[in-house]
Amino acid sequence: MFCPECESEYRDGIARCSDCDVALVPELHDEPDHLGNLFALVEEKSPDLVAELLDRLEKAAVPYVIEAGTALAMLGSESIVFGEPQAWEARVYVADAFADRALEILRKVDQEFGRRRNLPL
Repeated sequence: MFCPECESEYRDGIARCSDCDVALVPELHDEPDHLGNLFALVEEKSPDLVAELLDRLEKAAVPYVIEAGTALAMLGSESIVFGEPQAWEARVYVADAFADRALEILRKVDQEFGRRRNLPL
């Protein structure tokens, strides 16, 4: 079992990552940073941060797509089955041509929310 956030490996019988507090998955899937013409901007668990980010992306006229819910780990994996909803999380993608602008917006939002994340330069 693996943590989809930090990629730590756990022995069978453990259901949640002790560091990230997210549900473990049976295997890790490499997600490309680029999906077609979309750039994977961020995965985030804070609805408030996501709301602020989306508001700023819209004000900056940055085209985006969002996937959100309590079963995101199930997307792209038929082997994952949950007995109960997981913690809410969202994935935000932006059009490739706007990736630099979106990253700068994310940096500002992260700073205001006291977040530190490793973002590409």
